Amino acid sequence: MKFQDLSIKRKLILMTMLTSSIALLLSSVSFLIYDLISFRNLLTHDLATQAQIIGYNSAAAMAFKDEPAATATLSALTAKSDIVSAALYSPNGQMFAHYFRDKQTLPNAVPICSPENSYRFEGQFLEVCHEVTLNGDRVGTLLLQSDMSQWSMRARRYATICLVFALVSVFFAFLVSSKLQKVISGPIMHLEDTMKMVSANKNYEVRAVKSYSDEIGSLIDGFNAMLSDIQQRDGALRGANDELQTRTLELEEEVSQRKQAQEELLNAKHVAEEASRAKSTFLANMSHELRTPLNAIIGYSEMLEEEARDSEKAEDIRDLQKIQFAGKHLLSLINDVLDLSKIEAGKMPLHLETFDVRPMVSEIITTLQPAIEKNKNTLRVRVADEVSAMRADVTKVRQILFNLLSNACKFTDHGTIGLDVDRKLEGGQDWIRFQVSDTGIGIAAKQRDNLFKEFAQADTSIARKYGGTGLGLAISYKFVQLMKGRIGVESELGKGATFTAELPVNVRTETADSPRPDGASDSPAAASPTKTDRDTILVIDDDAAVRELMSRFLSKLDLNVVSARSGEEGLRLAAQLHPVIITLDVVMPERDGWSVLNQLKADPELSEIPVIMVTIVDNEAMGINLGASNYLVKPVHRERLADLIEQYRLVRSSAPKTIKMPVSLSPTRKGQERSEAENPRRR
Repeated sequence: MKFQDLSIKRKLILMTMLTSSIALLLSSVSFLIYDLISFRNLLTHDLATQAQIIGYNSAAAMAFKDEPAATATLSALTAKSDIVSAALYSPNGQMFAHYFRDKQTLPNAVPICSPENSYRFEGQFLEVCHEVTLNGDRVGTLLLQSDMSQWSMRARRYATICLVFALVSVFFAFLVSSKLQKVISGPIMHLEDTMKMVSANKNYEVRAVKSYSDEIGSLIDGFNAMLSDIQQRDGALRGANDELQTRTLELEEEVSQRKQAQEELLNAKHVAEEASRAKSTFLANMSHELRTPLNAIIGYSEMLEEEARDSEKAEDIRDLQKIQFAGKHLLSLINDVLDLSKIEAGKMPLHLETFDVRPMVSEIITTLQPAIEKNKNTLRVRVADEVSAMRADVTKVRQILFNLLSNACKFTDHGTIGLDVDRKLEGGQDWIRFQVSDTGIGIAAKQRDNLFKEFAQADTSIARKYGGTGLGLAISYKFVQLMKGRIGVESELGKGATFTAELPVNVRTETADSPRPDGASDSPAAASPTKTDRDTILVIDDDAAVRELMSRFLSKLDLNVVSARSGEEGLRLAAQLHPVIITLDVVMPERDGWSVLNQLKADPELSEIPVIMVTIVDNEAMGINLGASNYLVKPVHRERLADLIEQYRLVRSSAPKTIKMPVSLSPTRKGQERSEAENPRRR
């Protein structure tokens, strides 16, 4: 047990005993050391005196070379029990006469002796060296050796006396401290007993008895005062507790009512959430189902338009163009609904890439040129010098600008539309600011609250006149939020509007972008050479209409088109024909396009063939990660598909030289196809 954990009674006893024992031990040790040193000096002085006497008596014998006389003189030392040996050395250092008790011996040659230090301690013996002189002439040297038995006996005897005295003193110190500690521990233990009684019985009327007027007495006074305060507060607390119980009963009844209301609200919330999920699921399913026949409608109308142009039937061309325009407009609406359902379901991913802002702006302006000229508007574009590249989802940035600019074109007639792009530093972060202004009809203050809400028009009369579904700005608003940006509007009715979208220069997502496998690249891989006169392209799709459209279109590009209605048939034909390019659908029975793509890239003989995903499933990231060279969403823009195929054929014809694919081949998914259709502005 630690000293700190002992009772105060034991602590006082131990401290008293330790203090007295240490003081007694220090005094006894000091006395013992002093006595032993004094006794050793006495022995040294006595032995030196003996050496002077023996040396004086042996001087004549040494001078006359009388060895028997010198030996007889030394033999007189038998009376001194502490002297164990003695020897006389001639001036030349040789032993002349000696005396040995028992088996003790001395060296034959005289040891080195100095006048300053005529004695020394060797082991358990004291040696004294003394010069023998006669009439002032040195005739020899005397060496006496004495044991320290008397000194050792005296040390043991005194040590025993000190030990006994210390034990007796410790015993008496224990008796005295056991009695005296009660003066301090008694009041403290009484205070402890009182505290335990109060704690056990919760009786705050008990008081501790004060015995002395020292610090412990002050402690007891403070403890009694504390008990008095607690007693008063306990009485007040009891009264408050009774009142609280009454209030608690009232609150419990109120809580019960609120819980019932909360359950009703939760049920209503669950019903609303289920309805919202059902709506999102319905919109997503219907969007996919509608896009499948639209793919055929747009594709066949484009082919019929080409045939009509060849036959120079202008009236048929206009009708077919109207069909294409209506189909692409419907496609734009379906894409907006699909995007909205994905955003609401939290399944809208961000595909981040680094791109130059200026070419993107130029591309949008080129696409919107017909809409600008339709209402005789003038476009002013200003891109600041410091604006260069940014990292974001280029498709969503393009769609945001496209929606804002197309709205400005639609609601402005014979006016000016401005696009200002600059860069600013705010809050330690770089931002790209896109500002679209117009001189159109403007927006009233009360109409701005619903401006960025889906399916909500700013004004029903404006919606009837200008059209629109109320999705363009809602999707733009949600895309800006996805990229951690902000969007706002300033407008005055009749004086135009200014929309400002600010996006970080380096958009970051909560999860890291999925890395591409080693074999994946934006650039198409060079295909293996074929022995046919025409390049072969393999179309893998379960939809017969798609296969027919692709065959008729690709045949006009001087390609040998081979179709496969399933994934297994496509793999077999790919291994047999080694086509230059493969187009692959995702949604197919029995075996989907993902597994087909995975097996194609796993086969060393087929892995270098470029695979273009042509599908209704909008999941570009997965396709690129699995090794697809490009990703197009149905309905496919024919000119874009033709450009891609021509680029891959160019790479193949240039093999084995390494050609870097142009930036235009980087996949832009459905955003590029949408730019061909009208995207109505919602207000």
